[in-house]
Amino acid sequence: MRRQGLVLGGAAVALCAWCGWTSAYHRSTGPAETTWVFSLAAVLAVDLALWRGSRRMPFGWRLKPVAHPWPRPGQGGRRLALRGLAPWIVLFAVALAWDVLGLDTGPNAYHLTISALAQAYRPLNAALLLVWMLVGIGYAAARARSPFGREGISAPPVTAGPEAPAPGAALGAGVVTVGGHHPVLPGLLLPSSPAAGVAFWLAVPIAALLVDRSARRSHGRVANAEELARFISTPMAANVALMAAWAFAGYHLFAR
Repeated sequence: MRRQGLVLGGAAVALCAWCGWTSAYHRSTGPAETTWVFSLAAVLAVDLALWRGSRRMPFGWRLKPVAHPWPRPGQGGRRLALRGLAPWIVLFAVALAWDVLGLDTGPNAYHLTISALAQAYRPLNAALLLVWMLVGIGYAAARARSPFGREGISAPPVTAGPEAPAPGAALGAGVVTVGGHHPVLPGLLLPSSPAAGVAFWLAVPIAALLVDRSARRSHGRVANAEELARFISTPMAANVALMAAWAFAGYHLFAR
């Protein structure tokens, strides 16, 4: 047990160090694309080990299945399942709305989208890469811990900020550039301060952790993050779409 803890602790330190180092490279550069490919390969290697372990194949990482599916037996029904997903739906909707409205900024001003702010602030870029990699690993772990002991089978179906340089300046300076068009609503819906945008995106994973913690104390009435991943990825088409969306998001955020 102690040895396992040391291995996991060392892996966590190495992962944080990797994310901090690669955060120095900005999108659309050779080093950024190369380091993203290595990050993707590392996550896929862990996911492959989890998949092989769920099928009791050699060189796999076997995780103990959870005791109960979600929704819990006797708590089925579309209305109750939707209620159990409501906190996550609200959180995802708020984050999506902010990212879309974050494009509504004045000329030569910071966008408040996560992709723009991450390129402007290196610590945020490192944290975002860390979250992206942990999501990829956690998703595979959640599916490998299916209560039925088989990966991919889950619950039964239920009935004014600082100005950026002039367009064309290098992103290597750590500042985001935007086009010179005039938006219809120049920053009226969201605050114009990049600090507010950074604070919002730091609050999103904290809110997700709080929702997950609350769900684990709800005795199955609310889905935790692991149960959410299994529930929404039960159909094969949904599983493929989620993995493709995750890979595309990483390519967009860290490579090009």
